[in-house]
Amino acid sequence: MGKTAYTINGSTTNGATNGRDDKKVQHEDDKQRQEVSTFRRILPQILASTAKNFLLLDLGMAVAFPTIVIPALRGIKNRAPDEFLHFTPQQASWFGSIAYICQPVGSVLSGIILEPLGRKRSMILVNIPHIIGWFMLHFAGSLEEMYTAAILLGLGVGFMEAPIVTYVGEICQPSIRGILTSCAGVAVMLGFFMVYLLGTVTTWRTTAAICAAIPIATMIAICFVPETPMWLLSKNRADDALKSLQWLRGWVSPKAVEQEFQEMKRYSLHSAKCAICEKTGATTCQHPPLTEWTKLKELTRKRNMRPFVLVMLFFVFGQLSGLTGMRPYLVQIFQAYGVPLDANWATVSTGLLGLIANIVCMVSIKFVGKRRLAITSMTVTALSCISLSIYAFNTFPPGWTSFDNHPGTSHITSLGYIPMVLFFMLAFFTSVGVLPVPWILLSEVFPFRNRSLACGITAALHYVMSFVTTKTYFNLESAFSLPGVILFYGVMGLIGLGFVYFFLPETEKRTLEDIELYFSDNKRKLTDIYIPRRNRDEEMVAVVSKLAEKAIEKQGIDNAVFTEGDK
Repeated sequence: MGKTAYTINGSTTNGATNGRDDKKVQHEDDKQRQEVSTFRRILPQILASTAKNFLLLDLGMAVAFPTIVIPALRGIKNRAPDEFLHFTPQQASWFGSIAYICQPVGSVLSGIILEPLGRKRSMILVNIPHIIGWFMLHFAGSLEEMYTAAILLGLGVGFMEAPIVTYVGEICQPSIRGILTSCAGVAVMLGFFMVYLLGTVTTWRTTAAICAAIPIATMIAICFVPETPMWLLSKNRADDALKSLQWLRGWVSPKAVEQEFQEMKRYSLHSAKCAICEKTGATTCQHPPLTEWTKLKELTRKRNMRPFVLVMLFFVFGQLSGLTGMRPYLVQIFQAYGVPLDANWATVSTGLLGLIANIVCMVSIKFVGKRRLAITSMTVTALSCISLSIYAFNTFPPGWTSFDNHPGTSHITSLGYIPMVLFFMLAFFTSVGVLPVPWILLSEVFPFRNRSLACGITAALHYVMSFVTTKTYFNLESAFSLPGVILFYGVMGLIGLGFVYFFLPETEKRTLEDIELYFSDNKRKLTDIYIPRRNRDEEMVAVVSKLAEKAIEKQGIDNAVFTEGDK
């Protein structure tokens, strides 16, 4: 009666006999953690994430580049006197979207080669197509060369998604993973802002040459950061994994990270098991490694399908929230709405607001959580689009589109500040949660065994959706008019809000193992969106169980000495 077995971190421990040993181990762990300051533990993770963020800076520049090229080659804004290339509306729609349809190819390839190459090598190699693409744009002598360069940039953007997403998810502690993952959005929006600004003060060819310096600097920076411990463990390189973890936790001694390292090894061994060994509870798996075909079949299991559907639908509603489809045509849309600010500088302002919004996301995500950020941002973006459409329906002539020439907008410039504020709200709140949160989730929700391939396929499908959204914008606006297509985006945003509210769980402050266990529970309903914190919750259960056992033992005992000593 005096002994109770309870579970902590997945192991069965004898509560009565090992209580003092647990306290001793805890005391030693606390002493080891005090070996370095909190700042020193976090600093190397920040440095590694910053090196990775150079890739995302380049990604943002590549995605934003058509926004400054299209108005220049259509003769709307900033056309150089010696420029000999020209876009028709159809050619402009292809240039603005062709990169997106190439990105899925890069995403799938990255998911396949990420495991044998590793996260670090993959992040170095991905810069090569971008260096070539930027220089091709600078020296482009025909539209075919520009399309080819856009394809190279698209392949590079797609290829970098899986290594970026998996790298930051595997190097960070749970307490700061959300913040450092959300830094990705800051880097992307900084790329947007830099391209918009450069496109306003110089030509698009000069901008392309400046952008080429970023991937070169990225290759150098990534050479100085370590590979992820989880990937090294999966390749049976335990010594290298331990050294990597020591670097990432503040250049500490092996003892200081021993407990975390043992947890990683246990998680790695569990992730390496095949489905058969997992069901039978075998301690080790003697089956041969999974083939690519087996990995694809593994993706159909509920533990993979549920997070895939969750993130994919979030991506779909994010794409249809308005800004993604309109981005390549922002200059002409601002002109059509008659905003009181120069259209180029209004576009620069949206980039700056997006950058500020991502900083807000990075700072607040630890305290607010991903779920609240997503709900708030989805609500405001939907209302902004609906308000813009109502304004346009009441102000514009029937059939008004941004692709028509609008020599005079004097009849609406007196009210132009209203759509300008609404567009700025749309840009800000899109970047606070609608765009960054699904990418943050992508680094967390998939099991380690299939994380690389699942991230690659999900990113690929996201870019297919981006291509469809961007390529069809011209057709949608031609068919429904400018206010009609924006109203469509607003309605889709409201539907997305309902999806986020009912089905999106909160992953903030949960370990990757907590999240994997949540999605592996086949009995859990789709609307059950609470993810238990395994270590904390099980330790609390253990403490409650011990206290209850002691209370039962003390029933009928009035010995003051016993009671006092037992306290």
